[in-house]
Amino acid sequence: MKNKNLYKSVTRRIHRLEEKGQGRHLVYKSIKWIMFGVFVIYSISLLVPFLWMLVSSFKSVKEFNAGNIFGFPKEFHFDNIVEVLKFKIEGQSVLSMLGMSILTTVLGTVISVGLSTISAYCVAMYNFPGRRLILGAAIFTMIVPIVGTLPAQVRMMETFGIMDSLVGVLFLYSGCFGFNFIMLHSAFKTISWSYAEAAQIDGAGRFRILFQVMIPIAKGPIIAVSILQAIVLWNDYSTPFLFMNSLKTLAVGLHSLEGEMQNKYPMLFAAVMVAVIPVVIVFAIFQKTIIKNTVAGGLKG
Repeated sequence: MKNKNLYKSVTRRIHRLEEKGQGRHLVYKSIKWIMFGVFVIYSISLLVPFLWMLVSSFKSVKEFNAGNIFGFPKEFHFDNIVEVLKFKIEGQSVLSMLGMSILTTVLGTVISVGLSTISAYCVAMYNFPGRRLILGAAIFTMIVPIVGTLPAQVRMMETFGIMDSLVGVLFLYSGCFGFNFIMLHSAFKTISWSYAEAAQIDGAGRFRILFQVMIPIAKGPIIAVSILQAIVLWNDYSTPFLFMNSLKTLAVGLHSLEGEMQNKYPMLFAAVMVAVIPVVIVFAIFQKTIIKNTVAGGLKG
């Protein structure tokens, strides 16, 4: 009799636990679908304006001003992009602004990621006095607002005589601290030093170990950081505007185009597409590389 009562008691308890487990599973499933719906709505809110600008960029100015704002163009005008590339602002064409954006993005990314890679490797792989201090300083620079350092940057640029020049902007982009340093530091920390020891046995020096052993191992994180850095520099407005205003980039030029093309919105939208499409293409090509090498705020080595 006691065994039967014990059996019934255990059975009831198991049923209660199963019911609780099913209830929790239902709650988790409901939360998951709610979050999915929120993200879908958020994605639509981002995609709809982009698609609207893309479609409107192929309309004629006359058709757009006549009231066809949200509909499809009656006739696609692909020459809007050609015309906007020829358009000049203060003697500088949009095409030249595009070239300046490409130049600053490529050179700035190479310099910034290159110096960040070398500095992150040294701090992560070598034990020397002040290493923790350098890491703390790198984190501290991410806390300080950019606006708080602008007066010092302006004074420094004027002192060096590189104000309003491409050299000055690249000099500002050459900082090896910040996001790139932190990410690459965490990537190098995951690489075993035994690779370097094996190379040392074969007679490799420190530079050869870095460029022929460590960087190829960490090429995934380096590529991911480079792509993210290139997107940041391509979209950067404040630095070229403040320190290289005579040589406008596309991000700076779009702000000026907004005033020049108030009644020519299809042309303005075409200029925006010229600035946005390259970033979209680059991200679409390398999105797997970025996601694969970025894990929970850090990077895999």
